[in-house]
Amino acid sequence: MRYIGNKKNLLEFIYSVVIENKLPVATFCDIFAGTANVAKFFKSKGFEIISNDIMTYSYVFSRAYICNNKMPSFSGLSNEIKEPDIFKVITFLNNQEGKKGFIYENYCSDGTRDKKFIRNYFSKENAMKIDSIREKIQNWKDNRKITENEFYILLCALLEVIPSVSNISGTYGAFLKINDPRMFKPLLLEVPTLVESYSEHECYQEDANKLIKEISPSILYLDPPYNERQYASNYHILESVAIWDKQISDSKTGLRPYEDKKSDYCYKNKCITAFEELINNARCEFILMSYNTEGIIPQNEIMRILSKKGKVTIYHQDYRRYKSNSNGDLLKENLKELLFFVRITN
Repeated sequence: MRYIGNKKNLLEFIYSVVIENKLPVATFCDIFAGTANVAKFFKSKGFEIISNDIMTYSYVFSRAYICNNKMPSFSGLSNEIKEPDIFKVITFLNNQEGKKGFIYENYCSDGTRDKKFIRNYFSKENAMKIDSIREKIQNWKDNRKITENEFYILLCALLEVIPSVSNISGTYGAFLKINDPRMFKPLLLEVPTLVESYSEHECYQEDANKLIKEISPSILYLDPPYNERQYASNYHILESVAIWDKQISDSKTGLRPYEDKKSDYCYKNKCITAFEELINNARCEFILMSYNTEGIIPQNEIMRILSKKGKVTIYHQDYRRYKSNSNGDLLKENLKELLFFVRITN
């Protein structure tokens, strides 16, 4: 999934630091979870997970992958699907006929053709398919034909496939002027692969600086926003599909209201204060923090704040940044992914 700051390719790097420092297999808190890749990885390694993110779409990923230790039965759909299981349910949804709804009417060129602003995020077929599948999932939930766990698994499957058929460079801040061929691929849900576990895990949708006062994990993993791009605006369509309240606050861009989900970590004049408050309130044994050399919090400020808790060790991994449209072209500059490690002593 195309996502700002996605740590999928850095999981082994993060884990190597955990192994090198002989951290216990205990409670691991991913407090800025995003796509939940880090939380899911450490769940697979036997850790008890606390997963959190303020964005609703992120909460959906966590509810699907972190809070579910096995695939539920979907038995409540037996009147619509013979002997239902996750594979038959996904097939059923993929075979849904498209319908003109909120996504079609607001985010594809056919649906917005007669409006003041034409938006071209999806082909009409895929926009209608998103509408049809999302309405069906919501109908099942509202009529108690699926459980909450089943609801989040199906919604997760829809959210994960949407970026693969979107006419974007990487975020939903704007659509491409020249159609990306991927937008014409048929939208097809895939069965999510859950991580089996015998532990209970916790998922939250809270402001990280508020939640930190309520939890006491062994390992606190931090992956805060590192630049001025707000996730709430850059992934507004995913958020709208997750919430499904069908709200738009800006007629030109199709943005949804997001004032309540703006992050202080995306403001140069607020990020240091927010970070210091978070660390001051952290009750844990170890801190791991991912950041990179483009981050708006200066490294000397990170060191100053983290050093209050104990000795700081910095690990880094070089990587070359790809253009967000993933055509294989590399930008010239090299970046470093930084991983700060603190063993709490103070």
